[in-house]
Amino acid sequence: MALIDRVKERTGTDLGDQELQAMIDAISAVIDDRFGPSGPTTVFLGDPLDRDGWRHTLRLPSVVDQGQPIEVVEMQPGNSGEAAAETMLTADDYRILHTGRTLQRLTGGPNGKTYWAPMVRITFTPREAAGMRDEAVIRIMQLDTAGQAAAGLKSERAGDYSWTAATGTERAEAREAIFTWLGTALRGTAMPMA
Repeated sequence: MALIDRVKERTGTDLGDQELQAMIDAISAVIDDRFGPSGPTTVFLGDPLDRDGWRHTLRLPSVVDQGQPIEVVEMQPGNSGEAAAETMLTADDYRILHTGRTLQRLTGGPNGKTYWAPMVRITFTPREAAGMRDEAVIRIMQLDTAGQAAAGLKSERAGDYSWTAATGTERAEAREAIFTWLGTALRGTAMPMA
């Protein structure tokens, strides 16, 4: 089911498709600004001036999707910027640890070394629990749509479901709580959101 249809189903809004899509796009842009776009990303880890290179492991900012391609390039010296200073590693040169959070340098492999080079460029796709971004969009849309409030409804209850119109401050706090939840989920330590 398309995201816009899921939003309509879960919000009960009477807004038109164009308005809903514009809201979804705006929320998605905020999510991308805060957490980076979904899909492949490139990070630089290390210190270009570190000449000793005593790091056996590198901690990634988010969990690697091990089913997607990973490109690891060491740069030594780390501040040269020259292609000749770059070494593309193979999967035999490093090991992924801690469920995709850490890279360990291996002595085996075609480019085996004990320590990482001063600067390392890693291109990878962060692992995301299925639908976490969409779920965050839907939850924020539930806060932002005014369909129920516009009809004069302040609260309702039906079985296990309950809804109460939020004030502007409460809505801002609730949005921030959703962003916090999403950030935790995208870093690979997701907790269920009530």
